[in-house]
Amino acid sequence: MILPVHNQAYPLSLTLGGFARQTISSVSFRLIIVDDGSEEPVGAVAEAYNGQLRITYIRIPKSGRAAARNAGVELVDEGLVIFCDADRIPRPGFIEGHVKAHGQAHGQTGGQTHGQQGERLSVGQVRELYIPDPQHKRDLVLQRFEQGKYDRIPQFCRLVYRLFRDDGLTDSAVAWIAALSGNMAIPARLFRRLGGFDEQFREWGFEHLEFGYRAHLAGVPFVYAKEAVNVHVAHPRRGASYAEYIRQSHAYFYRKHPHPVIGHFQSFMMGRISRLQLEAAAATGIAGEAGIDHPDDYVRILNFKP
Repeated sequence: MILPVHNQAYPLSLTLGGFARQTISSVSFRLIIVDDGSEEPVGAVAEAYNGQLRITYIRIPKSGRAAARNAGVELVDEGLVIFCDADRIPRPGFIEGHVKAHGQAHGQTGGQTHGQQGERLSVGQVRELYIPDPQHKRDLVLQRFEQGKYDRIPQFCRLVYRLFRDDGLTDSAVAWIAALSGNMAIPARLFRRLGGFDEQFREWGFEHLEFGYRAHLAGVPFVYAKEAVNVHVAHPRRGASYAEYIRQSHAYFYRKHPHPVIGHFQSFMMGRISRLQLEAAAATGIAGEAGIDHPDDYVRILNFKP
């Protein structure tokens, strides 16, 4: 388990509580917490759970999420690497859901295979819990998390999950947009062969999707691990708007991969073209005209700043 964290000591404590209640024994997995130059007492939070979990805590200078995740994987020799963000509380079956998705890769599903023993990249189910001022309402956050009826799948994730069939597999030419690293798993050796996350991405952005795009180009199958659920405790985002982060991150993404589908990706993320048009751009280089699309085929991010 790799958890990058920067100044999220409070949500990290909630997330570690979730890992202490997994359906598999805590001795069967290790949590690597990578403190990305935090000013908050992240190390103290990690230490508080040492008696319940096998935790390795490391601290690096502030370098960004891509570098933090890579630093965590450097401590892993082999096996399955599962990524979870520090502000995403895992449900009890989170780890087991990813493990099962990769266990099925060994010829058990009759689906796609790739590389060594059917290696694949799994994406879990992200849900979101909205509570005003969650920092000061720990009991309410935990109560609603336990009840499981107040969280929901965010709109972008609903769009992404529509790429997958009932068996969890997909043939979509844009499956890489599902590589959401806050809930994702991949064999360590495959991660290294793909080159890890690009550390030129330092702010919030597309480092995870760029990694997914490279995985897609390499022919790696994607699978939706529906039972691997974690719940994001929603919080205000500081700094630039999503729109500005998207513009900045896309510019680098497109310079690195000057394919028409990446060129059209910014318009997709801004809600100007649909998922079907993005798939058309992947196949033909042209997004084409908008057709009769499902409403969830358009990205709707509501917290853009003007």
